[in-house]
Amino acid sequence: MPHHILFLCHPDHGHVIPNLAVVAELAGRGHRVSYLTAESMAELTSNAGATTIRYDSRYKQADFHSVARDPWYLLSLLLDESARMLDAAEAELGEDRPDLIVYDTSILHAGRILARKWGVPAAQLIPMFASNESFSYLNAMFNPDGAEGALPGWVHDMLANIAALAARHGVDAPPQELWWEIPDFSLVNIPREFQYAGDSFDERFAFVGPCVGDRGFLGSWEPPGSGLPVALVSFGAVFNEHPDFFRTCVRAFTGAPFHAVMTVADGLDPAELGELPSNVEVHRWVPHVAVLAHASAAVTHGGMGTVMESLHAGRPMVVIPTSAIDAVTARRIAELGLGVTMDPAEVTAERLVAAVRTVIEDDAVRAAAERMRGHVHAAGGTARAAGELEKYLTRSR
Repeated sequence: MPHHILFLCHPDHGHVIPNLAVVAELAGRGHRVSYLTAESMAELTSNAGATTIRYDSRYKQADFHSVARDPWYLLSLLLDESARMLDAAEAELGEDRPDLIVYDTSILHAGRILARKWGVPAAQLIPMFASNESFSYLNAMFNPDGAEGALPGWVHDMLANIAALAARHGVDAPPQELWWEIPDFSLVNIPREFQYAGDSFDERFAFVGPCVGDRGFLGSWEPPGSGLPVALVSFGAVFNEHPDFFRTCVRAFTGAPFHAVMTVADGLDPAELGELPSNVEVHRWVPHVAVLAHASAAVTHGGMGTVMESLHAGRPMVVIPTSAIDAVTARRIAELGLGVTMDPAEVTAERLVAAVRTVIEDDAVRAAAERMRGHVHAAGGTARAAGELEKYLTRSR
């Protein structure tokens, strides 16, 4: 039986792209899919088969240096996005209520408040590490040693703001519940084997791994004719305004026995990097999955999208985390032997190319990446994700 399913996600490529294949799969199964996001993502979501509902987002106007360094700034920004989404959902959908709300974890307040207000079941999309009673992603960011520590003072201010937003929509629920509850169902875009404390997560979580679909909207790419080992270099679509880092990468690979494919998204004009050697190419966008199919390694800040794409292809990584969020991923990659990590302050051209050589030549690292590749594919991906949402919807009605 076809259903109306509403997706909610802010306009971040690292959050929208991981669920586009699921949207297309659900639409292909006959469901009516609506997608609430910003104008900048409308073409992507519409092409995936959804009816796009636009909201007045301020996300792309944010100071992403502050986003990387100041969690209060980031969480306040996302709460404001949630507020704007709630207003748009009410205005655009009216009485046309969906059968299921599927919300990205970064704007969980919008999803959880709307579900309570409309009396509609909701499922959470988690394109990163999940949290439960045994593992707190938030705690891992602030207490890298894993010990339970005191949360910063701004958490109390955040709870007050959540309570105010809920009250504005007539929802009487404790703000702690709206922020920290473990919902009835979550789709997690990593395999259980990559999750911290993975065995502690119960049936409320479906670890489906990355949902890799058609990425033609990012352009095309062909491997070089040189036969050199390929290395993908990407700092994602948000934390990528690092011209000095990319210049260091160009110096690192100049004359080195590798072919580097660098993507800079909208954070940098490739022309700023000047004339490039023949074994270095720079793009704003390119389908990473196409590059990784031919690559020997990836260099990344630790964004989960690139990490999962790399592991989907069984490629080891050099991780240079630029935020507390990335640092959690970097630690996990090091723990599992899937690559090496580097402090951004200590990156030089010589050290970077040496790290790439290390992960390519280390048999244990390559074997660990190949094992994780098996776990990624066994997780089920797109087809399983769509099926799990259908099963949850059936259980909830």
